[in-house]
Amino acid sequence: MTDQQPIAAQTRVFIACSEEYRNRKAIMEALGSIFLDTIDGTREYFYFDCPAMTEIFEDGVFNRSAFRRFLSGDAKDAATIRSLNFTHIVAGGDDTFVKTLVSNLGAPEASLVRLM
Repeated sequence: MTDQQPIAAQTRVFIACSEEYRNRKAIMEALGSIFLDTIDGTREYFYFDCPAMTEIFEDGVFNRSAFRRFLSGDAKDAATIRSLNFTHIVAGGDDTFVKTLVSNLGAPEASLVRLM
């Protein structure tokens, strides 16, 4: 499970991985762990498109309608993303990708789940 922190009234999870990242099992395990850690609360899921997330949706593991997609690099989406105060960030990719993502999300209090 992820490190225990006080459960927020609204859990907001952001998922992103680089184009090269392909470990969809790690994404599913991370989301399952966050779900268990926040079982008594409500959750919202947001993501940037990546091949691993596409495979998860196409396999029917998670329903795409439960996730809100943002476009990486879109100025309007960037403003919205920064206002959401994510509680969890699930990120897969090289160090540069993850550091840039975390910086752009503007959620310094979020728990980072770093995927390998």
